[in-house]
Amino acid sequence: MTGAIRALRIDLDGKVTDLDIGSTLDQQSKIIGGALLDSVEAVDYIGRPSGPSIVALAGEHRARQLPNFYATLAVHVLSGNLHHEIQGPVVFAGYTCNGELTALPEDVTAEIRDLCPANPDGIPVVIHIR
Repeated sequence: MTGAIRALRIDLDGKVTDLDIGSTLDQQSKIIGGALLDSVEAVDYIGRPSGPSIVALAGEHRARQLPNFYATLAVHVLSGNLHHEIQGPVVFAGYTCNGELTALPEDVTAEIRDLCPANPDGIPVVIHIR
């Protein structure tokens, strides 16, 4: 692979951050791990009929974090299925049939940005009604 690869990080409050994750596996592991503040684990794969597929990456220790409703909604909208709730910050990237990370397609980038608030305002609150 050559050149920098663009990915998106979604925080718990819906803030979307562009990431340049590098072009080598070593760079990608370090940059994504730093963005998630944890070891990286793929939590969802979203196949696409054309172009690169999408992978959602989250921290290995995400069970101790609050749910990321924006990332969960993005997976649902992009895949057509709501597989499970995702916790903690999430990085979305493209991936090839060889399993290599690649740039996130523009239509996916636009879709994710449309789902997230333009100006997130604080920490999300989870309310349980009984």
